[in-house]
Amino acid sequence: MSSLVQRLLTAVCLIPIVVWFVMFSHEDAFTFILSIIIFIAAYEWSILSGFKERLQQYVFAVIVLFASHALNALDTSLLHLLMSASLIFWLCVVLLIIIKPQFLLEVEVGCWSMLVLGSLIVELTFVSLSQIRLSFEHGPNLLMYLLLLIWIADSGAYFAGRALGKHKLSPVISPGKSLEGVAGGLLACLVFSFFGAQYFAVESMAVFIVMSVFIAFVSVYGDLFESLMKRRANVKDSGSILPGHGGILDRIDSLIAAGPVFMALVLLTEMFA
Repeated sequence: MSSLVQRLLTAVCLIPIVVWFVMFSHEDAFTFILSIIIFIAAYEWSILSGFKERLQQYVFAVIVLFASHALNALDTSLLHLLMSASLIFWLCVVLLIIIKPQFLLEVEVGCWSMLVLGSLIVELTFVSLSQIRLSFEHGPNLLMYLLLLIWIADSGAYFAGRALGKHKLSPVISPGKSLEGVAGGLLACLVFSFFGAQYFAVESMAVFIVMSVFIAFVSVYGDLFESLMKRRANVKDSGSILPGHGGILDRIDSLIAAGPVFMALVLLTEMFA
């Protein structure tokens, strides 16, 4: 079976599960499944960081999972601070990938520094997705909107890139992505966000649309960041749990950036307060 067929079959099986998970699952079921996803993501990150022993990998994943729940239980003001810090972090990542991709690829980073970085990224992904789903009146719809925004950005970039792609976005990190593809993905997200603004009946359509397109833009660099980590570790995929798709990190690479940034901007704009 070809990789493309495996990829399509996995996607067909996952889509209804993801929709149920986001839109209809009980809060406890949502938290439990999200915890499993975060556990596997942390496990995969430990491998990218250089941990060779299975016991070390599992211990790291358990620590990250417990830390994720601990952070999620913090006072509201501290959670807001964490999300704001995450927004600043991802803005710095975007800037560095744009201006210093070779430096990011070659700079020496110790195993423990990688583990600390990864633990914070994975933990804040858990916190942001949990807060989006469980802390707002329209939480399930908001999280589904975020996922659709990322999928549309990715699909739009794929088709626009195949049709028009000539200029590489970041050839050092990911030669397959083009500027034209990203532009096509963002254009698709702009159209989608127009309908999203009407669905949520937001007070400022312009702010909502700009925020949505910006989140889609950041999601591209979440993808590039994970690609950077894989290139540094000299692996093709973060894992093999999803046939044709790789590992969990390969599937949530855009979300590790888009989730915290989305949550931070929702809090800053007080759009859904």
